[in-house]
Amino acid sequence: MESDKAASRWALWLWVGRVCAVGLLLADVSAGRPAPGLSGQGLVLLAGAVVAAVASLAYPVLERASERLRALALAIGMLGGCLAALASPRSAALALPALVSLSAGTSLSLLVGAVVAACGLVTLGAGSIVVTNPGFSLLGSSLAVAGGLLAGLWRRQYVLRAEQAELVAVEAQRAREAHGRAKVLDERARIAREIHDVLAHTLGGLVVQLDAADAVLGEGGDPERGRQLVVSARRLAVEGLEETRRAITALRADPVALPEMLAALTSSHERHGQVSYELNGTPRQLTPNTSLAVYRTAQEALANARKHAQGSRVAVSLTYEPAAVSLRVVDDGAAWDADGHALAATGGGYGLSGIKERAELLGGTLSAGPTRDGWVVDLRVPA
Repeated sequence: MESDKAASRWALWLWVGRVCAVGLLLADVSAGRPAPGLSGQGLVLLAGAVVAAVASLAYPVLERASERLRALALAIGMLGGCLAALASPRSAALALPALVSLSAGTSLSLLVGAVVAACGLVTLGAGSIVVTNPGFSLLGSSLAVAGGLLAGLWRRQYVLRAEQAELVAVEAQRAREAHGRAKVLDERARIAREIHDVLAHTLGGLVVQLDAADAVLGEGGDPERGRQLVVSARRLAVEGLEETRRAITALRADPVALPEMLAALTSSHERHGQVSYELNGTPRQLTPNTSLAVYRTAQEALANARKHAQGSRVAVSLTYEPAAVSLRVVDDGAAWDADGHALAATGGGYGLSGIKERAELLGGTLSAGPTRDGWVVDLRVPA
């Protein structure tokens, strides 16, 4: 909007400057000899100067017309300017065809502008033969017309380059805005994913435990069992609080100690079965997103083992490779149902589809599936 206003103001000042220049030219022509009149050579000078002046000043209106109409108007103006230059060679009338040629180079294409300038050169050449005037210089007049055309063409290219630069700047600004919106949406999706994973798991478990405790205590038959359920609900709340802290750490891009986190995770699952943890390679600092993706994968794999293979042996191994980090979780529990079908992954926010999406966002891969001896989850992400 501001650039359009600035361009309009600049165009207005250019037109005002051209009006002043044409006014000075006409004043010089009027003071010369022969003077403009209503008969003979004076009439030719008057008519030619007026036509050329109108054609050179009417370009703001002509810009809205078709190129054919602009070319016709400027050709007529060129003819008038050349006749004025032939009639008064010792005055500033020589600049009139140059002004028209400048307008032709500015507002017309190269070929059409050259045709308008050629019309002027032909008129000057023919006029110099028909009208013998000792003060007329065909070479000077021709150079003035050609110079005006070249100046107009240069200004046209300058304007086109300025417009293209402005378009490029606008497109770059739009691209930056689109990139900014995409980053905001990605960050919102990341925050939503973390909140969903933490709250869906924790609150879902709390609801189940508290419903069970309400049912047991409501019957009044087993207060000890109800107390156990409340304690289990409290443990879930504490775990959920820890998960929330880890998610906040990842969202803040703070360093995450992945080996220690996995060690604590495997220790907390030992009450559901035998869990071993092995660390291979030299640990190094990973990005919070990478560390959290590995942690979530281990968490999901252990949750599947607890759900589908209660009491089985689970082996968790974390390996630091030169350009990647890999996690392998193997449990030897039942991965097949009584009909020989593979058991499905745990549903909800911690589902394998969710951690697979995390891995793909980081440029990694995740594979999970049953074998005849159990269930295997393999994750590998760039580090």
